[in-house]
Amino acid sequence: MELPEGYEAHIVPRSSTFKNFGIIQTNHIGVIDESYCGDDDQWYMPVYAIRDAEIHMKDRICQFRIIKHQPQIIFNEVKNLNGVNRSGFGSTGR
Repeated sequence: MELPEGYEAHIVPRSSTFKNFGIIQTNHIGVIDESYCGDDDQWYMPVYAIRDAEIHMKDRICQFRIIKHQPQIIFNEVKNLNGVNRSGFGSTGR
């Protein structure tokens, strides 16, 4: 496949992949840009199996989304964010 210029594809597992097949995507997300389009280039989802699994031709284990590249963002450095403190990393404070 060849993506249009300015686009990329994200390869991710389907929501039922772990439950149905016992596999986990090892790189968590695959990002393919428009330059990856040679005759021998193939889109893959590397996985780690946590149990014996059989994957057959046409089994639906992953999906991809085609999106525009992230726009350039300019960050402003500040001393404080002045938002509500939610108690640290990955917590709602409860």
